[in-house]
Amino acid sequence: MDQRTRPSTPLSLLSRALAKIARARSVDEAVDTIRTSARSLIGCEGIAVILRDGDLCHYVEEDGIGPLWKGQKFPAVACVSGWAMINRKTAVIPDISTDQRIPQELYANTFVRALAMAPVRAEQPIAAIGAYWSQSYSPAEWEIEILEALAEATAAAFENAAFIETLTRPLKPEIPQLLAQPGDYSEDISRVSGTAAVPTILDVVLQMTGMGFAAVARVTETRWIACQVRDPIGFGLKPGDELPIESTLCNEIRGHRQTIAFDDAAEDPMYRDHHTPRIYGLRGYISEPIILSNGMFWGTLCAIDPNPAKVKTPQVLGTFKLFAELIAHHLDAEERLGETAALLESEREVAELREQFIAVLGHDLRNPIAALNAGTSRLMKEGWTERSPVVLKLMKTSISRMSGLVDNVMDLARVRMGGGLTLTLSEGSLAETLQHVVDELRVAHPNREICASFAFPDAITVDHPQMAQMVSNLLSNAVVHGCEMMPVKITGEDEGGVLTIRVANGGPAIPPGQIDSLFLPFKRGESRSGTQGLGLGLYIASQIAHAHDGQIEVMSNDVETRFTFKGKRQS
Repeated sequence: MDQRTRPSTPLSLLSRALAKIARARSVDEAVDTIRTSARSLIGCEGIAVILRDGDLCHYVEEDGIGPLWKGQKFPAVACVSGWAMINRKTAVIPDISTDQRIPQELYANTFVRALAMAPVRAEQPIAAIGAYWSQSYSPAEWEIEILEALAEATAAAFENAAFIETLTRPLKPEIPQLLAQPGDYSEDISRVSGTAAVPTILDVVLQMTGMGFAAVARVTETRWIACQVRDPIGFGLKPGDELPIESTLCNEIRGHRQTIAFDDAAEDPMYRDHHTPRIYGLRGYISEPIILSNGMFWGTLCAIDPNPAKVKTPQVLGTFKLFAELIAHHLDAEERLGETAALLESEREVAELREQFIAVLGHDLRNPIAALNAGTSRLMKEGWTERSPVVLKLMKTSISRMSGLVDNVMDLARVRMGGGLTLTLSEGSLAETLQHVVDELRVAHPNREICASFAFPDAITVDHPQMAQMVSNLLSNAVVHGCEMMPVKITGEDEGGVLTIRVANGGPAIPPGQIDSLFLPFKRGESRSGTQGLGLGLYIASQIAHAHDGQIEVMSNDVETRFTFKGKRQS
């Protein structure tokens, strides 16, 4: 029979149901999939999904030949679903009339005469799935295994739904790491899908073995994820779909890292009683581990079929091993290529930064050094004269300027090499800290008007020296680039737990094309003749703001240019 015209098998029906449950994005979606598929898969006459609600068991959904207990809640100690969750194992009751765990009064008006109840997430149950029969009945082992496989898939779906719910909530600024939770294997799926050789490998596998399904799977301690598939028999999996890891043979391969292959599970002494062939209804099977060059177990190359297949031959086993090594080689090469590209980009940035540093620092230190040299030469030549205090004052200004340049370079080094500025928090008056900065700027620029107004609480916990430097850099920028005829204004206040500091100056607007690069290192805007600097002031100010869980925003028009710092107040 042509593989594409084969009828659906228990294997394909179960795999589709498990995959649909795994793809569920909410608890309701997972529960609805169980309700619509579990009865036909197990062959029972009723199904119920029960959620744990503290000490109660909530029967949230059902599908049966008669009504059960949908919408009702019972104490966990007084019902079978509670027993399964409390004892963390499946309960099988062939005859409810003879089992003491059954509250007979609750079952009297139902069709139920036998049942099986499996906990969802057995290690720490959060729900249970019940299967019911209208006559006394001992479920077969394969029926119990299907029920437990559904429960395992439901556990994964519930956890995925909880994670998705956290991502859809408004994120707090202090926890941006939620955007990159561990356990996301979309990159692995993309890497395999982007490897041109994989589809060809899977096609060759199907042609060589005559089997109906082949896949490359990412396998971890807790997950089995299809990355690329060929599925002419309609097994039902697509890239990104998952199977419960405990239900697969790949979980065992992850442990011993050896090939598993059998021509016919029904005839194989090792696997004829194994749960995986029974759950999925498969007969032929082969799976080869994919091991990366660093020794890491990555996943498997596997093929399955509901019919027997000739796979335990040297040719097939050797080819699978070769293909698995080829896939591992592609994965290794792509990873190394990515690491090399990242390293080259990092080296390019370092080289560019080094060139900028040498060029700008050499230029900006030349003037104060020349001034110092001229001053010392004059003092040595003329001795002490009435102009000596003026010369010394100019020399002191040059030294202060050089010191400021060195401080900025050291701050840059700490930010770029140390992963950010380190704060030393202390409680104190922020108004006094910033007023001292304003006073310094007024002394340094006696011809400029600087207006200050602060309305902070008496004591605020911040890194006061760093905040002083941030404000000093912003004020210096306003003095240098603002209109000399207009005052520089600084205000500060606590707006509902958010520290807000605004520095404004008059003058021409900053060109829109320059605003995005204002906070980059070594970027200097156009200023009045004679004003120079490394172009690090705003960059360092932005890093100090970031260290305080804040940011600096810029607004500029023909009336005013305003830099606004906003940061969460430390408790």
